[in-house]
Amino acid sequence: MVNLRQNAAAAAEGNPRYFGDHRPASTVLGITELTLPGQVIEISLVIDMRLPA
Repeated sequence: MVNLRQNAAAAAEGNPRYFGDHRPASTVLGITELTLPGQVIEISLVIDMRLPA
C-alpha cells in the first residue's frame, strides 16, 4: 500500500464491511513509491481447499 500511514485506516475500515464476521488472513506492505506515477499492483491467488492442512 502506498502511503501506508495515510491509507491504513481506510483499508482497515473497508475490511469488515466487505468480509463481515469472516476474518481471513491478510498482509499489508507499505512502500514509498512504485516505478511509474499512478501505477498499481494487484495480487491474486487460488487456494485448493481439498489439500490437507
